[in-house]
Amino acid sequence: MTSQNTLGVLSDSEREYFTELRHELHKIPELGYTETQTSDRIAAELDRMGITYDRGIGGTGIVAWITKGAGSRAIALRADMDALPITEESGVAYPSEHPGVMHACGHDGHSVMLLAAAKVLQERMEFDGTVYLIFQPAEEGGAGARAMIDDGLLERYPFERIYGMHNRPSEPLGTFLVKSGPVMTSVDTWQIVVQGRSGHSSQPHRAINPIVVASHIVLAIKEISSLDIDPAQAHVVSVAKVESGIAFNIVPDICTIEGSIRAFSETVQDRIEERIRTIARGIAESFGATAEVHYARRYPPTINTHTEIAHHAAERVSGVEKVRTDFPSSMGSEDFSFFLREKEGCYVWLGTQTDPDAETIPLHSSRYDFEDAALPIGAGYWVEIVHEEL
Repeated sequence: MTSQNTLGVLSDSEREYFTELRHELHKIPELGYTETQTSDRIAAELDRMGITYDRGIGGTGIVAWITKGAGSRAIALRADMDALPITEESGVAYPSEHPGVMHACGHDGHSVMLLAAAKVLQERMEFDGTVYLIFQPAEEGGAGARAMIDDGLLERYPFERIYGMHNRPSEPLGTFLVKSGPVMTSVDTWQIVVQGRSGHSSQPHRAINPIVVASHIVLAIKEISSLDIDPAQAHVVSVAKVESGIAFNIVPDICTIEGSIRAFSETVQDRIEERIRTIARGIAESFGATAEVHYARRYPPTINTHTEIAHHAAERVSGVEKVRTDFPSSMGSEDFSFFLREKEGCYVWLGTQTDPDAETIPLHSSRYDFEDAALPIGAGYWVEIVHEEL
């Protein structure tokens, strides 16, 4: 296929239909693991297309599959379904009907692009093997990918490779960002509870002030980057919350510090975690206090392990000039990383910017809305992935 007829993978009536469907999903945003209306609507579409599927995978997730020919190979395409706890201020004619929740990350568009591709694959395309269509819950902090894996996804629906795609409003419409290796960071969270001894502020020598201890810990943690990590290893060490005290004249018992860590390698994660634990306990002990450290690995780094097919598919959809491999990796995180830790695959960005002179409304903004013109492009990309693989 050339770029022109790939963009025509949907007829005019199909573009109109799937645009209306996207608007319909936009009206009913749901948070992670509560995507019941969304999954109902997706299931209804799959029924209309005559595509077989299972529901309830990892909570509210859906896995559908299309098998053609006699081939034994299988691949998976993934779209996320969940929304964010944000009050919508986009001004669109089809706003969220669920107060305080909106599709501020474009997952309504992601789901519809995969549904549109499913229609083409089911009705008009011949291939040899099986395509699994994964509609995943709870990407936004809920680790829905891990929940689906824990629910037996990989054993019940065996596939060789998996592909993911996310819209990117800062890039021109139809631009694909594709590269090997790390494309998004891990995200870990940490909490340190410093236990001191309360007392009157006029008698500090009779107390152990946990705020002072915590202040030293914060300064030391912020030096991890400069003293313990190779400068070539991009990462972020953040301190985002310090909480303590009830009055100006009372030395409190406890001070709590919280933050996050982002890195592109587990080696860096390991080193930072070890240093946080050592620093907190060592400094607390030197003041006569104690420090309890809670450290949680949320999402691993998103590391592309097989990009050749994705690169070819993107070129066939948009042309060589619109496929970029020289972009900086994102310091954000994505639970598609759990899939890539288990299977070969690739995660790409699809540009959705239609007017370079207009203000770019970023993802997770209360004013954000997915660009409908990207629907046939994303659907075409999924179709080309199957064309290349099977």
